[in-house]
Amino acid sequence: MAAMSGRAAAENPFKAALQDAGPALGFWSSLANPVLAELVAEHAGFQWMLFDTEHAPNDVHTLVAQLQAIRFSGVPAVVRPVRNHPVEIKRLLDIGFRNLLVPNVQSADEARQAVRASRYPPAGVRGVSGYHRNNGYGRIADYFEFIDDVIAIIAQVETVEAMERLEEIAAVEGVDALFVGPGDLAASLGHLGRIKAAPVQDAIRAIGQRARAQGCKIGIAAGTVEDVARYRDWGYSLFTVGSDVNLFRQAVEGLSDTLRNYR
Repeated sequence: MAAMSGRAAAENPFKAALQDAGPALGFWSSLANPVLAELVAEHAGFQWMLFDTEHAPNDVHTLVAQLQAIRFSGVPAVVRPVRNHPVEIKRLLDIGFRNLLVPNVQSADEARQAVRASRYPPAGVRGVSGYHRNNGYGRIADYFEFIDDVIAIIAQVETVEAMERLEEIAAVEGVDALFVGPGDLAASLGHLGRIKAAPVQDAIRAIGQRARAQGCKIGIAAGTVEDVARYRDWGYSLFTVGSDVNLFRQAVEGLSDTLRNYR
């Protein structure tokens, strides 16, 4: 990834941070709740937040509310579209996101498709509007001059096919990082629901090592800090650690068990 200008880095600190070697620890948000998003963003341990639409009940309305809730926190927001489609990507960019985790990228052509969807003509196919949230509803007069350089695209590697084409995907201009989806990768490898199965962990290790050899930033969804430590040894440096769904479920289960035993 080419070095960013000072203006571009100021407009998207998260993309600038992707050039650093150190870890970037994020939080996976799926519950579509602005109050919860605000609560998470107030804690300094999380360096970024991922808002999911692929497997969560988020839409542009719930996402705008969450972006507003964390606006003054300084925590960068990343969004995962439902699919790699120019209309999906356009709408997410217009409401304020500048970082996209694009799901199920299977090839260099699909990676290029994601990049082009995030760029205005002639570099891409993003539809033009002069008045949307990402450009301050028209207040940012030079928006069109810098925004293409500011958008970050993270391509999600989730299948055997994508793993085989890893270097080709990473080499696409405009792809800033790769990100492993361990659940789908496990399923693609024939180990549905068994992320910790040895063949799956071996594949995750190999992907990390190949990305590091390519000089490409790579991330993964990590359930625990122990997972983070293991994956860091394998070349990963971009992580989501935990999620609102799992944390809330675990807390409710713990309280429920305590109350049941109390009776």
